[in-house]
Amino acid sequence: MRDSEAGKDREGGATSADPESGVGRVLGAAAFANLLIGLVGIVPALCVRWLLTKFPSADCGGASSCHGGTPDNPLGMITGAVLGGGFVVGMVLVVDLLMPRQEGSPVGPWLGMALLVPAPFVVGHAVGWF
Repeated sequence: MRDSEAGKDREGGATSADPESGVGRVLGAAAFANLLIGLVGIVPALCVRWLLTKFPSADCGGASSCHGGTPDNPLGMITGAVLGGGFVVGMVLVVDLLMPRQEGSPVGPWLGMALLVPAPFVVGHAVGWF
């Protein structure tokens, strides 16, 4: 294979002589990965939303007694929020920080695309799916 074939290396990928072709690929991969993490993040987001909206509805006027019980047992929702949220944060750290550093690519685009993680929950909530 000749070296003059439009900046391609032996495997057919772009070389460092063609920096523009890799930028779109990195941004696309980062956006896709963070949207997938956001799909997993819907579960802990729903748990947190339930805890913020339903759980405080118990009537506790005094410090020692509550007149109405809690709507449901909140232990499952608290566990889902803590474990699911920890899993999502761990995935963001691995995918957006550790993997790009290991591959030698810049971390900036990956961290910038981490803003897309809450997008599936926000879109689903806006459409009325939840």
